[in-house]
Amino acid sequence: MLNTQTPTTAFQFVSKVYHTIDSMDEEGFADCLTENCTFVYANSDPVIGRAKAAATSQNFLKQLARIRHDILNVWAFEDVIVSRISVTYTRKDASTLMVPAVTIWKLQEELIDECRIYVDASPLFER
Repeated sequence: MLNTQTPTTAFQFVSKVYHTIDSMDEEGFADCLTENCTFVYANSDPVIGRAKAAATSQNFLKQLARIRHDILNVWAFEDVIVSRISVTYTRKDASTLMVPAVTIWKLQEELIDECRIYVDASPLFER
């Protein structure tokens, strides 16, 4: 249960999830989610369900050459993990964009049941 996790355990969990995403591993990311999870990226509509969340993430990642998350802070509160990160997007033309972001994950049985990503990625596709 998360409320017994140490800050180190929460940081390790966050690191594992971001490593999976940075590897562009859709199946690995799906394995981090509950079956009926809610996934919200920026100002997009919520997506419900593990398969749909993983597909949404994968469709976004297909538009990129690479993604990298640098973890700045992680906080754990009962069944919630909040992380402050810096995200570096590498476009297909090799140009990059670094933006700050915050994620809020509500956990259920050590899986992400609610994933909310707060980021302004609009400059990513402005060209």
